[in-house]
Amino acid sequence: MDSQLEFFSHAVSADFDILVALLNTTKNGAEKTESTLRSARDFQCYQPDHHQYHSLIADECVKQSGFSSYAEALQAVCAKFGVNGENTEEKEHELMWKAVSLAAKEYTEEDYIRFALELRIQPKTYSFVGIKEAVNAKFAEKEILPMYKIALCVNALVLGYFAENPCASSKPYESSLLELRSVERFAKFALFSENVLGAHSEQEAFCLALVLAVAALRKRDLVFYGRSGDSKAELIRKMKRFTALLKTVPAFAYAKGNTEVMELVYAFNRAYLGMYKMPLPKEMACEMLFGTMFSSLSAEEREAVAKAEQCTMDLKQISDKLLSLGISKDQMQDLIGVLALSNNKLIKIENIFIEWAVKLGLR
Repeated sequence: MDSQLEFFSHAVSADFDILVALLNTTKNGAEKTESTLRSARDFQCYQPDHHQYHSLIADECVKQSGFSSYAEALQAVCAKFGVNGENTEEKEHELMWKAVSLAAKEYTEEDYIRFALELRIQPKTYSFVGIKEAVNAKFAEKEILPMYKIALCVNALVLGYFAENPCASSKPYESSLLELRSVERFAKFALFSENVLGAHSEQEAFCLALVLAVAALRKRDLVFYGRSGDSKAELIRKMKRFTALLKTVPAFAYAKGNTEVMELVYAFNRAYLGMYKMPLPKEMACEMLFGTMFSSLSAEEREAVAKAEQCTMDLKQISDKLLSLGISKDQMQDLIGVLALSNNKLIKIENIFIEWAVKLGLR
């Protein structure tokens, strides 16, 4: 097995779905006649438990790339895109960002705000450069796992190589994709369209997809530790929980024509995070709590947010009012949870979450 792909032995089966699809399926969905992986005994016996034959997958990656090693394939792709790096991981890292920059070149500021929220970062500017700087800072400090989410986004890019998603029937893959808050939004990444890639041969496009799939797999496999001492698995669990809460909180926090609940929810956010001197930017707070941008709110709704920013009630008073309006205790706990998880600088997030749920009589 190629030494640059030895990390395959640490990856779980579901993470190989896209790579196996690239190796066994043409971009139009037909079976690849040149694939030797499909006819391999271990593949026929164990698929879709891809980890069982990870070395075969590694060998097939090199074979189908047309190069003698993964390093040569990576170098050829990087040269095509003007990407440099001192070693394999640096080249992959910069190539990932190059791919994201090409795919997101039509993004608006609103798109970048949603992207930043998905990654749990607060960049200096809501632009490609601002987000890249913020993610790389976290990556260098090993503080949190935004790169894990970037890897998911890059996997979404690779799927653009195919006419139809070849992994749609894979349950592990489906659950993995749901870690992205908005599949529809990230589907706007159109890396493999002709107007983005330009004059690339079919083999060059395939090699790009192959290398990006490997790079995304490597980023997901890296082990980091957060400031609170969390393992990679624990941080990923919290990210998944945060994503789930981002889908549930807007369902009760935002109802058109009912600004009373909306105002109190925003006020709760200001009071709660204000205690830790970590208020979220207005656009990000609205997206997180209401599922929509501040700029998309009606005049009446914007006025409610303005009132909430001047609110002087404490958390207990705000909580009692929300409960009196029909918000359940479970929903209040979800609100505390999404706010606690929204800022990775909160140390021992789970303890803070439970502490406030008890203080407010929700547990």
